[in-house]
Amino acid sequence: MRTTTNNYNFHNDNEIEDVLHLVEKNIDCTNKLIKRIDALIEKKHFPDSIFKILTTLRNTCAVNVMNITKLSK
Repeated sequence: MRTTTNNYNFHNDNEIEDVLHLVEKNIDCTNKLIKRIDALIEKKHFPDSIFKILTTLRNTCAVNVMNITKLSK
């Protein structure tokens, strides 16, 4: 079985940099998705059920971006 060691030296840790890079890409992609959903909602008239689904998805994405932004500060 593999043992783990506690290494608290994070200055040159490529794994953390990779994770942060992926988080940044996730935020960028999520922001694009939010803008696309907003544009779709503004351009077309949908039944209430689809409108609610799109609005919920958009709001969920926005909350996720806000939470990630708070954690990354």
